[in-house]
Amino acid sequence: MTTRRIFIKQTAFAAAGLAAAGKLGKAGSLLDGWTAGAGGLGTAEKSKVVLVRNKAVVDTDGKVENALLESMLDQGITTFAGNSSATDAWKKFISPEDVVGLKVNTLGCADVKGMDYTRHFSAIVAAIAGGLKKTGVADKNIVVWDRSEEEMKETGYTMQNDPGSMRFIACKVTRGGAGDYAATTYPVGGLTSRVSRILDEVTTSMINICVPKTHGRSIFTNSMKNHYGTIDNPGRMHADNCCNPGIAEVNAIPIIRKKQKLIVSDALLMVIEGGPRWDRRFIRPFGGILVGTDPVAIDAVALSLLDELRKAEGMEPLAPGVPHIGLAEKLGLGKSKMEDIDLVTVNV
Repeated sequence: MTTRRIFIKQTAFAAAGLAAAGKLGKAGSLLDGWTAGAGGLGTAEKSKVVLVRNKAVVDTDGKVENALLESMLDQGITTFAGNSSATDAWKKFISPEDVVGLKVNTLGCADVKGMDYTRHFSAIVAAIAGGLKKTGVADKNIVVWDRSEEEMKETGYTMQNDPGSMRFIACKVTRGGAGDYAATTYPVGGLTSRVSRILDEVTTSMINICVPKTHGRSIFTNSMKNHYGTIDNPGRMHADNCCNPGIAEVNAIPIIRKKQKLIVSDALLMVIEGGPRWDRRFIRPFGGILVGTDPVAIDAVALSLLDELRKAEGMEPLAPGVPHIGLAEKLGLGKSKMEDIDLVTVNV
């Protein structure tokens, strides 16, 4: 766990790196591209996050009740956006003309390949795609993507790039293989990164579909660390709990901020220990989804929920020893403290 002294040092280092980059300006400018008001970061006081939960949506083996999940997602998006219908709610974030990238996180699933534990990946994507299609987004304009084809296949996805259908593609073929990244470089602390060509050139908007897990380097992973699968050099950003530089600075990359319109955290199952690998000994059903646009707030809430599961089994909490969440708030990316988050819970 990172000490307070190291955390303060990392915060200063990251802020200096952003200032030196010259492109991001003062911290407030990091909010450019986020939607203000009821569906976005909201007021300066609080960020809104919606938790929808029903324990019956997934069993201990990972089998998902798809119809119930679709109902939960409708509840989540309407509650978050403040609309009476899911279709109107989706339209607050996604236009029918958008080419929507669904950025999933399929890291660490080799041990559960072919098992029911992977069903939630395709189930949440299908529910979101169904919502998008109700707003007029065509199948051909929905692109499900992640870092590698190898990892996506392990979670049950079938890769296909037919331009007339819903596409399932990746930045690279194998985990360690060469990837397809855009030419533009962005400052990330003292380093630079390129983003996936899928994000840069193929899609016009993005929905971040993340999963709450423990992590050996960053301690906890959810929406913000999901973008380590977006950049070309995540291996260089694991020092000091992924903070020197790391997760916070990656999420300050302008094209990520601009195109990320919504975050849906798939908390149907959580990994309470041993992550980012999906270790069967530590997979626990939670039966929830989180909806929001503030990645810091989403991660703060997801961390608190995962810690509740850990506490129930006599494990020590991960918070407050997850430095990248507080660091991201210091960089102006969102709210990290629970008292600054308007958490709305819907029990279906």
